[in-house]
Amino acid sequence: MIDAAKELFLEKGFGGTSLSDILDRSKGSRSTLYEQFGNKEGLLRAIVAEETTRIWDLFTDEPGPCSFCEDGLVALGTAFVQAALTPNAIAVFRILVAEGHRVPDIAEFFFNDGPRALKTRLAERFRAALPPSSDEAERAEAYARIYLGAVMGDLYVRLALGLESQPPTEARIEAHVRAAVTVFLDGVGRPAAKPA
Repeated sequence: MIDAAKELFLEKGFGGTSLSDILDRSKGSRSTLYEQFGNKEGLLRAIVAEETTRIWDLFTDEPGPCSFCEDGLVALGTAFVQAALTPNAIAVFRILVAEGHRVPDIAEFFFNDGPRALKTRLAERFRAALPPSSDEAERAEAYARIYLGAVMGDLYVRLALGLESQPPTEARIEAHVRAAVTVFLDGVGRPAAKPA
C-alpha cells in the first residue's frame, strides 16, 4: 500500500489520489488500510517515516574515534548523500514539496524527524570532537548545518527538479563530498591582497 500510495501521490498529487485509487493499485483491503494507517494522511506519514528512518540510521551507529577527521567526514557524507539521492528519497521530497502546504503537520513531521534531527545528531558528534568553549553548542550546530549543506551541494536539487534523471555515480558523489570536506576543514582561504 505504501508503494502504491507513493506512486499515485507522484502521479496524481495527494489531493487527486483517492483511497479507492490506492486500494485498486495495491490490491489491498479498505479494512487493512484503516487498521494500519488510519487514512490517506496516515499513509503519507508512513511513507515519510520510512524514508527518514532509513537516512537517520546512518547517524545512529557509533561514530568511532574519527567523527571530525577528514576520512570520517568523507565516509559519513558519502553515505548520507547516497541515501538522500535514492529514487525513493527524491520521490518523498517531491511529494512533500507539492503537498506540504496542504498537510503541514506531515511536512513538519518530516522536517523534525529528518533534517532537524540529523543536524542535531551531527552537532552532538561535532561538539564531542571539538575543544570545549563557551559557545561550543552554537558552533557545533553551525558546523553541522554548513557540513550538511556542503556535502549535499546542488546534487539533491538537480535530481528533485528532474534536471538529472539518475543519481550521480558513487565516484562522483565521493569526489564531491571529499572536495566539500576539504573546504569545510580548511576553509577556502583568502586571496592575497593586491598591492596598491
